[in-house]
Amino acid sequence: MTINIKNKTILAAAIVLFAAPVFSQKEKEIPTESVEVTRIFDARLLETNKVDVTPLLPALDTSTKIQNYTVTPRLLTVGYDAPILRPVGMKAAKKEKIYNGWFKLGAGIPTSLLGEGGYYFAQKDKFDGKISVRHHSANAKSVENQRFMDNNLSLSGNYYVNPNTAVEGKIGYNFDRVHFYGYPDSLEFTEPAVRQEFRMPEISLRLFNAERTSTDLNYSIAPKVYFLKDFYSNKENGLELNMSATKWFAEKHPFRMNIKTDFTSFRDTGKQNINNIYLQPSFTFHADFAKIKVGGNFASNRDVWSIFPDAEVVLRVWGDGIQVFGGATGDLRKNSFRSLTEYNPFLQIRGSKLKNTKWQNYYGGVKGNLGWLDYSGQIGYGTAKDLALFQTLFEAGQPTRFKVIYDTVKIYNLQGSIKLTPIKNLTLSGTLSQSVFTPSNEDAAWGLPGLEGNFTGRYALLGGKAAAQADVYIANRISRTDVENISGKDNALVDLSIGGSYNFTENIGAFLNINNLLNNKRQRWHDYPTFGMNVMVGVQGKF
Repeated sequence: MTINIKNKTILAAAIVLFAAPVFSQKEKEIPTESVEVTRIFDARLLETNKVDVTPLLPALDTSTKIQNYTVTPRLLTVGYDAPILRPVGMKAAKKEKIYNGWFKLGAGIPTSLLGEGGYYFAQKDKFDGKISVRHHSANAKSVENQRFMDNNLSLSGNYYVNPNTAVEGKIGYNFDRVHFYGYPDSLEFTEPAVRQEFRMPEISLRLFNAERTSTDLNYSIAPKVYFLKDFYSNKENGLELNMSATKWFAEKHPFRMNIKTDFTSFRDTGKQNINNIYLQPSFTFHADFAKIKVGGNFASNRDVWSIFPDAEVVLRVWGDGIQVFGGATGDLRKNSFRSLTEYNPFLQIRGSKLKNTKWQNYYGGVKGNLGWLDYSGQIGYGTAKDLALFQTLFEAGQPTRFKVIYDTVKIYNLQGSIKLTPIKNLTLSGTLSQSVFTPSNEDAAWGLPGLEGNFTGRYALLGGKAAAQADVYIANRISRTDVENISGKDNALVDLSIGGSYNFTENIGAFLNINNLLNNKRQRWHDYPTFGMNVMVGVQGKF
């Protein structure tokens, strides 16, 4: 049987469809047929004509497009060699010459002489020292025995044992002479009859650390002794021993401990001793906005202890420009022969009793530094038990002198200071203090000024070769009693002074001072007028 390819396909499909039922029937016979293939199928494609196609390219896009790229930032480690510094030629500034010595010599009207000078010497890292000498004397002549003389000689030095240990030594000698010229013209005295002299050698030592220690602990041990004698054989010896240690925390918070012994022995017709011991701990906290100090002053005399505060708070309202402060302090201050005669050299010390004064003071104010302006102002209230007052002492046919009396006094105080530079080369400064004394028993605070002030103006000229200066000193009337024991006050002080200096060379110059132009004869101490107008001219230099 002849079939074409299509028939073969149909036949194959039929076989697949019917095969399953055929084989699934048991015991049924499958019919058979024979197929005869007479020809093999041969499929062919007819020939066709070739079609040629020419491709065309699209037109070029010549427009410009802005592409935005986002790059994530990242830190890159770049290795490079350290730069090499090479010196560049620079013109060095002129090196200032260092002078180790200086001197000042002058003379004036009324008859006066001035001479002072000093010299500094050192060996690097081993020792350093200085010597100084001073003499100043004047004789008014218009007032009998109105004259004085001050002399001082001092030699000091430091020896550096090692970075943590240094020794400082000082030897000094003071020789001062005044005269009791406070008497009326009806009396006459020779110069030796009214002379008063004070001679005092003084020796002091100090052991301390010259440099910062690894433990931030600074220490100091300083003994000092003096021997004072006057023209009338009154004598006083003093011995002080100061021991202090400071421990720094975080390099800015100091804890300090001071221990001080102050022994004084005075002898005139009798003997008096004043022996004080002080224990003074304190801690100061420093911050950018504040400084806080907390401490105490524990003082003992004759086994009786007195406790005084030592505290202060400073708040920086506006950096260093505006600072508000307040505090409380106290002390046991010794009225010795030395301290009393330094304040009033016309004192009749014989028969006077020496005492301690118990001071307590509470204060508050504002201060600051604006660069061109430095200022401070405060108000305070204090009490002084056994405050030394200076009452006039009259003896028939003798110059006026003063005796010491003691009283408990309340003190109200207002004070301020200022320093400014309004223009280049001009510096103005001044201080003013007003105190109101309220004694418990006396009618007034005898011999103590309530108002004191000094103001200074200084102007540099000719590139620093010359300078001009003016000073004004003021003080109010001071309470006293007269020879009839009537209370009163002497004249106030208004002292205007001018002066100037000019350098001929780098190390030689001249100076001129005209003091008390208003010829004020104010009596700082009753019956003792000041010198009035006086002039001093001289030369000064350094070498």
